[in-house]
Amino acid sequence: MGKNKILISAVFLFSLIACGNHVSDNGNNELGLSSFDGNPSSSSNFNLPATINFFNESSFKVDIYKNLNPEHFDPTVLVCSVNPGETKKVTLYASFDNKIGDTFYMRYKVLLANAFETGTNDIYVDAERNLSNINFVVESGKSYTKTIPQPQLGELRFVNGYMKIQNTGTTQIRIEKGVEVLEKLDDKTIHLLPGNFGYYDIYIHPLDETLTINQLKAFSSDYVNFPAFVMERGKLYSFEVSNTAVTSPKITTINPMAGQ
Repeated sequence: MGKNKILISAVFLFSLIACGNHVSDNGNNELGLSSFDGNPSSSSNFNLPATINFFNESSFKVDIYKNLNPEHFDPTVLVCSVNPGETKKVTLYASFDNKIGDTFYMRYKVLLANAFETGTNDIYVDAERNLSNINFVVESGKSYTKTIPQPQLGELRFVNGYMKIQNTGTTQIRIEKGVEVLEKLDDKTIHLLPGNFGYYDIYIHPLDETLTINQLKAFSSDYVNFPAFVMERGKLYSFEVSNTAVTSPKITTINPMAGQ
């Protein structure tokens, strides 16, 4: 008889525990506590996407990136590209962190060289407007409109440094920085044919405005070293490269507002 009482008590206790953890079909337990775990896509009550309308009032095409790490560029976080005067509608899920939210980075596309100058395609490079990042908490099911402003003179800051190189030799060359072979910006190839111009970018850390260049060289049948120089953000460094020598750079300030 004593054993039966113990068995009945154990079954009753187990039933109480099971009932206390019951979750209803709508994702809430009997006490009204949500079972949502912070992931917007994990619960039918929280997975409605938000709508964001990006209106570009500027005269530049603008790429918008979500939660971009400026020190390690990741093209996969591109949200959309918005042409001048256009409104682009995008749908995104709610911010994973409802306190910090998400940050949207605007990169203005500035014309560095046109097709006549390159011999192939127009080259557009990235510039950022001071304090133009947009940060807010994206909430499920809500609609937002965000405006991309027209930058004023002096507000745009180029992301990288830039070079223009003319091959004045008789054979094709490639440009190397240390162990890195540089690609031309217009067609992403590495060889620069005789008589042609090539445009190249050099990474400058976001916290710096200058970079010392002392491992730049051209290669055809042999290496030819560039003179060491300090590259400054926002300026174009032009060189002529023959089979045996490299000129000192001609330096011009890039005007991002030209043609705007």
